[in-house]
Amino acid sequence: MMTNASATSSDLRLATIAGASVLLSIVSFALGQAGLVPSGISTIVVLVGISIALRVAWSYAAKSASSPSREKTMLLISSVGLGISGLSVLVSLPRITQGAGIQTFLIDVLAQSWTLGILIVAASPVRTLGWRAFAGAGLTGFLAVTALARFVGVPVLASLGIANVFGSAIWVPITEELFKIIPVAIVLMLALRRTDSRPSALDVMLLGAFTGAGFALYENAALARGSFSLFTNPIVSLFFPSSGQGRAFYWPLAQTGHLVHTALIALAVAFYVFYGRTLRRGWIVPLVAIASVLLEHCSQNAIVVGGVDEVVGKVALVLTLGGYLTMLLLIASVAYVMWFEWRIVGGAFDPITWCLPNASERNRRSKRLARAQTDRAARSICC
Repeated sequence: MMTNASATSSDLRLATIAGASVLLSIVSFALGQAGLVPSGISTIVVLVGISIALRVAWSYAAKSASSPSREKTMLLISSVGLGISGLSVLVSLPRITQGAGIQTFLIDVLAQSWTLGILIVAASPVRTLGWRAFAGAGLTGFLAVTALARFVGVPVLASLGIANVFGSAIWVPITEELFKIIPVAIVLMLALRRTDSRPSALDVMLLGAFTGAGFALYENAALARGSFSLFTNPIVSLFFPSSGQGRAFYWPLAQTGHLVHTALIALAVAFYVFYGRTLRRGWIVPLVAIASVLLEHCSQNAIVVGGVDEVVGKVALVLTLGGYLTMLLLIASVAYVMWFEWRIVGGAFDPITWCLPNASERNRRSKRLARAQTDRAARSICC
């Protein structure tokens, strides 16, 4: 047992770490706004520094700290990070919305939020993470991931030209999808270190969806685009009103966004990581998701820049079902995994608890999910 002196010392370390995180955030943000540090680097320092480096330091100190202190410290760190990140978004809006205006941006926010709301409702029976995690993922996608994508993408496009197939249709899609999955990978690595409580695969899907939505909001604003329609593409627009429609080689083409792509990859990877050992050839699940996303993303970019001939382009359209493939895969996958994990979580039917699970309910779900993901006997019973 810890003595009062050791508990006080641990709590003091936690307070020091929290103070350091606040100071780092404020200084980085101030330097970025003053132009003394590139805005992208400043944002990455704020988000990555707090969410990863200081998180590691906090975890080390929290091993011997009192539970109330841990909770207060994490709330402080997350609140400061979210507050400064939100302020960064507001400061950046006048600059990135110059092309289409703030109204188009708000319409895009509505479209992305519509899909996120549907996904949240679908995941509610098994959700274990709170709103702060999802808000942080969205802000990370808007600020840090876009900055990282521009950092590696702009020089290549500037060197090769925007119409270059390798730059626009291979390098950009692959690096964007890779960077968007980084927050998901971090969460999965942290989750696998624990055996007493785990998030659901749908939690991870939501993290990917929010990251992709944040990325899409920034990119759409910078490119002066964004729309909301429930009728553009039959059926799928009811779920994804941000999806556009175009034509390629006289064929209709549904244009899927980053939200769908990142959510699908995140869900497939999480399902394999958590439950892959219960499936024969489970590696096929993430392989199909990643291949579908890259085929759709790369082929549509190639068509836009005119870097693919008609035969190859039409083959790609057939394979991606005219741009419907990833949207339909996400709908089917979310429905299946919700049923799959609901059997594990159990509990009585209560719409309020489903949609707004309190900390106790989230903790109960996390423990049951952890048992199913780590205990072979439990997996055979529940899954």
